Amino acid sequence: MKFILAFTLCSSITGLCNTTMIHPDKFDTWSECVKGGAEEIIRVTEKYEVKFNEQRLVLSYFCNENHPDKTPT
Repeated sequence: MKFILAFTLCSSITGLCNTTMIHPDKFDTWSECVKGGAEEIIRVTEKYEVKFNEQRLVLSYFCNENHPDKTPT
C-alpha cells in the first residue's frame, strides 16, 4: 500500500486557505509519509521565510492511503 501526502496553505490573518495540494511522491509507509510532510514543511518555510512572516502563513499536511483503483463515491 502507498500513502499520499497532501498540503494546505492558509493565512492566519485572513483565515483563507488555498486548495489542497498533493505531493508528487508516494510513500511506502505511514511513518515515511508523516516524516516527509514534516521535512517538506521545514523546507518550504525556510525557502519562503519572508513571505511566511509577512503574511502569517500556516502550512498543514496530512497523509492518506492511496487507492488509485477505487472509484470515488
